[in-house]
Amino acid sequence: MGALSLMEAASPVPPLSILTEAFLAQLSAFNALTREIRDAGIAIRLLVFLDNKIFIELDGVELFMRWFGAQLQGVRYSPEGPMTCNTVTVRGVDVAWFTSAKEQDQ
Repeated sequence: MGALSLMEAASPVPPLSILTEAFLAQLSAFNALTREIRDAGIAIRLLVFLDNKIFIELDGVELFMRWFGAQLQGVRYSPEGPMTCNTVTVRGVDVAWFTSAKEQDQ
């Protein structure tokens, strides 16, 4: 048993890591889109990496659509009290902004 322990101690054990290929790809896409949104002059309200979501200011939506409109992969709306959360997906990352629920009725 002593020899087995020496052999186990001699063999290198790779360190544990949460940086899987999928995680790194998601982080890279999130960071790249964040940089591009900022470079376009669009104000970011909040970054929520755990939800893979970037919230932008309402006054930047038109500019966002001009820069990224051709890359939209989905559009979703969800009521949140007196507001509506508008969400689109760009390159696997959700981008969202809030509008007044009454604006949807117009």
